[in-house]
Amino acid sequence: MGVNMKQTMEVTILGSGTSTGVPIIACPCEVCASDDPKNKRFRSSILVQDLSSSFRLVIDTSPDFRSQILSNNIKSLDAVLYSHNHADHTNGFDDLRVFYFFNKKKIQCWIAEKYYQEFKNRFSYAFNNTGYQGTTPQVELKTIPEQAFQVGPWKIESFPLPHGNIDSWAFKIGDFVYATDFKNFTEQAFQAWRGKIHTMVASGVRFTEHPSHSSVLETADLFRKLGVKKGYISHLSHEVEHQRDSSRLPKNTYFAYDGLKITV
Repeated sequence: MGVNMKQTMEVTILGSGTSTGVPIIACPCEVCASDDPKNKRFRSSILVQDLSSSFRLVIDTSPDFRSQILSNNIKSLDAVLYSHNHADHTNGFDDLRVFYFFNKKKIQCWIAEKYYQEFKNRFSYAFNNTGYQGTTPQVELKTIPEQAFQVGPWKIESFPLPHGNIDSWAFKIGDFVYATDFKNFTEQAFQAWRGKIHTMVASGVRFTEHPSHSSVLETADLFRKLGVKKGYISHLSHEVEHQRDSSRLPKNTYFAYDGLKITV
């Protein structure tokens, strides 16, 4: 399958940081003290917008979700894909409720079946009659199927990838892939997507090896093996300084940064 050169969607990096965000609370290091806006990193999340219909989805609702939405002037949202259930990828869920104030429509949310009940338990006030008297997020929570599934105008493919003792789901929308919080690609995902990706955003937390995350150079090498035309490394820790370390990346590989817009 060849790469589709027609640009049909825009991807916005809402957050490019690891679980602590950057700067880290109380950290005096060079990167945390930096004035460079590309070293200021909300927790990882992206917005994907269809350029013809304006259908919008986000992948993950980080604890910084409110600030991310306001910073990017997002007025409506149609769907959320959850990569996994860790706090830095889910704990902004409550801020979905505000969209209903103005749009009066439920947001489709998709999460892996293995995390479905835990997610409902964590945010039980949104799914059960707990006596909570405030406004709750108005969502339709669905499970990610094994086969490709339709969300708005897109047919989405997904694969679980190992992330410590859990899995994190990677998503392919057209010839764009977003993969966060993985140690490595499975052979099944690699064989299914090799040669079919134009642009990919993937996590690479630091240059040194990590027990449950891919490193910067491991992710760059993954881009090469998959045949990615343009790769962006996200979920960055404070060990990565944007300007200094960009020179260490191979051709057609870049560090993501908050607010970056990529037309695919």
